Amino acid sequence: MKKAGLIVSCLVLMTAILAACGKSGDTSSGDSNAPVTYTMSTTDTKLKWGTAVDKAITEKTGVSIDYTPIVGDEGQKNDLWLASGDYPDMMTLSPNMTGKYRDADAIVPLEDLIDKYGPNIKKRFGKYLDLLKDPDGHIYSIYGINLAQEAPANAAASFIIQYDVLKEADYPEIKTLDQLFDILKSYYAKHPTIDGQPMIPFSGYWGGLTFTNPVIAAAGLPDQGFSILDENNNVRFGLTEPFAKEYYKFLNKLQNAGMLDKNIFGKGEENLAKIAQGRVLAEFMPGWLLSTPEKSLVASGLTERQYAKIPLFVDENTVDQSFVVPITNSSSNWVITSNAKHPERIIKMIDYLFSDEGQVLINWGVEGLQYEVKDGKRVQKQDYTDQLKKNPDIVYSDGPSGPITNLTIGDGALLDDGDYATPNTKESVIKNYDDATKEVLSKYGKETWADFLPKPTHVPSMLWQLSEPEESKAVFRKLEEALNKEVPKIILAKSDAEFETAWGNFVDQINKAGREKYEAAWTKTWNDFLKRYNDAVK
Repeated sequence: MKKAGLIVSCLVLMTAILAACGKSGDTSSGDSNAPVTYTMSTTDTKLKWGTAVDKAITEKTGVSIDYTPIVGDEGQKNDLWLASGDYPDMMTLSPNMTGKYRDADAIVPLEDLIDKYGPNIKKRFGKYLDLLKDPDGHIYSIYGINLAQEAPANAAASFIIQYDVLKEADYPEIKTLDQLFDILKSYYAKHPTIDGQPMIPFSGYWGGLTFTNPVIAAAGLPDQGFSILDENNNVRFGLTEPFAKEYYKFLNKLQNAGMLDKNIFGKGEENLAKIAQGRVLAEFMPGWLLSTPEKSLVASGLTERQYAKIPLFVDENTVDQSFVVPITNSSSNWVITSNAKHPERIIKMIDYLFSDEGQVLINWGVEGLQYEVKDGKRVQKQDYTDQLKKNPDIVYSDGPSGPITNLTIGDGALLDDGDYATPNTKESVIKNYDDATKEVLSKYGKETWADFLPKPTHVPSMLWQLSEPEESKAVFRKLEEALNKEVPKIILAKSDAEFETAWGNFVDQINKAGREKYEAAWTKTWNDFLKRYNDAVK
């Protein structure tokens, strides 16, 4: 009897253990769809697993995600996690941070898992699968891929100008920074304040979005951070080029005319607040940042304070070559850390997200909630899009939201049913424009902001999608220090002579910081990647 009782007790204990296994990423079997939860880093503090889309993913894969929010500096937090070894099971990392975790053996190589459990991953990447590999032959991260042959319908330039400014100027053709200056000067003279607060003719978000990215954009070149690529595939530091001097002259001209934000080097959050108040007439701001404050303007009834997205250049002769579409979406890459138990469960979930069914979920949402099928084609539900306009945070309750949306195959890509993988089509973009936006576009003979852009060029990669070469890391920090120290002096110079002196000092400091070494390291990295790319797509 004692023996029988012991057996029963053991069975009960085993049952409890097995039940507990289904609640944790630590012990769940990799060969089943039993419920399992993995931790994952996120910078979005509003994100919680449990939307309608999340639940559908869990139903299909058994996997749930417990998001671990990062508050404060993301890079610093990732470094602290790496030092302690107490990192989440999954993370989204930049290429550079991925390299740090790889070198510390903190992330799991994925190629064998993909080979065994990733048929949809292999299908999507096809001949580009080898691009996921590091030079050592291992795959350490996974991300989305652009399979579309057409431009994203919601693409737009990052120089922005308030609708009312253009209206008062009778919707002029505008291509250069000098033309923008004249338009802003005229409008500001008539409208120095709004709701009792000073208007700001030209502002900037913060750091690179004030004096790095717009420099490259105004030269009509693709956004490669500090760098540009010449016709011989040599990497050059772009911010000491003649076009950079011209852009800084534009900012200096604004400054000396009293038209530059007095807090131009302030915090980004302050800049967004000013935009939401309708006070900023123009600046450089990419759509992913502008979206939230512009929605606030609409919600406040200030539709005339929304922004036209128009390419602007240092002179009339600049050729716009800025619109490039890389093959992959490498920038915020999924990794599986060494803390994750049964990483095959994660790969199986990721593989599901790359299936047609998974792509519909992470891009369109749930049928009947976010979209419906009409005449055999998916269309967004009008009541849902209306709700989304009024309350953008609805994605946190209904989805799709979070890192899962990074694993898309691209706007304009088609699934096996012949329909689009994402709802971002020209028709849907136009449908979501308000009357004020349609009016401004019509004055320029355009239907979307993408129509202002040149035809896109597909490229193997962007420089910032590659892992930073070890030899350039220390140099980069010195270049960044010189940039942050010297460029404000150029912009705030009180005379032409002072401007020229400040510019000369800046160039000298950049050269002393190791510009040539930086360029050589990145040129080698880029050409090594091109060789791998060309070998992969033969």
